[in-house]
Amino acid sequence: MADEADLAFDSEQRHLTDALAAQRGRSSVLRAIGSCHNCGNSDGIEDRLFCDTDCAADWEYEDALRRRLGLPAAPAVHH
Repeated sequence: MADEADLAFDSEQRHLTDALAAQRGRSSVLRAIGSCHNCGNSDGIEDRLFCDTDCAADWEYEDALRRRLGLPAAPAVHH
């Protein structure tokens, strides 16, 4: 039987997978750059777009807001 940590991890992975799938479906596709597109963290990122689901959700929210306001897409954060 899965404990709370397993359930939380599974939920986070589903959210991250959904966010990545939604991003891949867009015309302007993000590419893995070796760091998180939201915060710039490069620890263990490798071929992922975001370091965790919080950054993925923050980026999705800000990207949707930029689109609604007609602003250009923000460049990836590089540190």
